Amino acid sequence: MNFYNRIKSTLLFISLLYLTFYIPMTLTFYLPQWMELNCEWHGRCEVIGIERSVDGINELASFFRHQGELDSFLTQKEKLHLKEVRSIFDKMLFFGLLSLVIIARTYNRKLASRFALINAVIIMALLVVLPFFGTFWRDIFHPLLFDNDLWQNNKYDLSFYIMPRVFFKYTVGLLIVSCFLINIAIWLSLRRKKAFGN
Repeated sequence: MNFYNRIKSTLLFISLLYLTFYIPMTLTFYLPQWMELNCEWHGRCEVIGIERSVDGINELASFFRHQGELDSFLTQKEKLHLKEVRSIFDKMLFFGLLSLVIIARTYNRKLASRFALINAVIIMALLVVLPFFGTFWRDIFHPLLFDNDLWQNNKYDLSFYIMPRVFFKYTVGLLIVSCFLINIAIWLSLRRKKAFGN
């Protein structure tokens, strides 16, 4: 394999992994349903009332989509942090679109099938994070992404009630499983096409 083809296959591999993780991730924050469902599981929303929690969740999802402001979020610290998060989501959207273009330009059925299977194995390996999620979340993830401590919630922040740490643990679990299933579906679909000679 020459250098150009290696670059193409590497870009295809990275783009496929990124896009199959990014797509389900967007559904957990751009739409309110996942956060609302978690309200029923973690119980924090009941502390401030379900109605207030759902209003805040809908407002947050709209904010991430650039369709509203954070009127229900009262602390300036929290608003600044959520603006930082939205900025990260905006960058991730750009890379999602770029990944889509790269996949379209570098697509190779045989390689895509192989990479989807490799991606499925890689993503399942991330399950090792879940038993140590608190440490990962506090000591690795946030220091890696943020150079401040605005992310640390307290009882005055709405995020403390609608998105406690367990919400993010469930979300990471969902993303790992979703990404795994998407890659397995791609692998099976491309294998099927090969079996039928397409």
